[in-house]
Amino acid sequence: MSAVMAGFWALTMATDDGKPPAEVARYADAGDCLDNRGTHANPVLFTIACSDTKANYKVMFSATAQGKCPQEFDEYTERGGRNGNTTLCMTRVRH
Repeated sequence: MSAVMAGFWALTMATDDGKPPAEVARYADAGDCLDNRGTHANPVLFTIACSDTKANYKVMFSATAQGKCPQEFDEYTERGGRNGNTTLCMTRVRH
């Protein structure tokens, strides 16, 4: 058993880049930036530092209560979860 734990520890240390684990967009707040690891048609968004060149979008506000963003914003809706649907209104990040 200790050999398995040692192997797991070594794997964790080898893959740890010192950054906090990515959080899904559902937990993003206004001002957070997001990296789309999916496609435009099927996005998979994670929070990321806004200074990172991989940042695609910046969350401007949550429209969860209204369920719809004004036209000038890109919209992302994540369905389900404990608190129901999450709708984020975003702008593109220009690097």
